[in-house]
Amino acid sequence: MANRHFTAWLVNDPTILDQPFMTITVLEDWQIGGDNEDDATWSIDSSKPTAFHAVTTVNAQGGDAEDGCNEAEALMRAAGWRMIGDWDVVDNAYIVTVEREEN
Repeated sequence: MANRHFTAWLVNDPTILDQPFMTITVLEDWQIGGDNEDDATWSIDSSKPTAFHAVTTVNAQGGDAEDGCNEAEALMRAAGWRMIGDWDVVDNAYIVTVEREEN
């Protein structure tokens, strides 16, 4: 069985949000390629439930992306998630690989 892989999505596009603030959502991925270590070999698994979701206090329209990323990281950390790598920019969000902290 492949390792579990999760991606955090900080959505900052006000046209796809149902409220005015950036949201952070952690989704489990499924492997579409052969290399577990290559993030490009993973894609969202829409059959899995949302692993984590929170609304930030940073406005999506005109809010500072760095503030959103910092707050999202703090929210995830408080919920037991740890970033693996750095934020990447996609069309409507910032994404980063995350893993669940072991207790």
